[in-house]
Amino acid sequence: MTRLSRKFKVRTRQQGIGLPAAIFIITTMAVIAVAINVLVRENAETFEEEVNLARAFYAAESGAGFMMNRVFPPEEYSAYAGSNCAARTYTFDAVGLAQCTAVVTCTTITVSSVDYNTIESTGSCGDVERTIQVRAVK
Repeated sequence: MTRLSRKFKVRTRQQGIGLPAAIFIITTMAVIAVAINVLVRENAETFEEEVNLARAFYAAESGAGFMMNRVFPPEEYSAYAGSNCAARTYTFDAVGLAQCTAVVTCTTITVSSVDYNTIESTGSCGDVERTIQVRAVK
């Protein structure tokens, strides 16, 4: 057997490694692409939920503030004078709170002839809710 024919046989035994390597690399890259896509989607969902949580908190805070103005009216706004502590629902149209609502309840407890008001406000934006509670002495 000549040298040339030996080299030829070695080469024929090594043929075909390129196709399995290409399939392996393509499969690996596809798996990595799918994993990155899942991570990006989950990150976007988490970010949206965090934004809605903040919006719901501010809706609840605004509802509690509105109720505080009804229970403790400012002196310069006589229209609020004599307002009671009845439950209310507020729907917001402001840019940051659009499509958010606040359901506000108020209870008054009298202890030793002192009125204690508890205002509970639940803000909701989308499918997220936040509740805050304010206690004040009248």
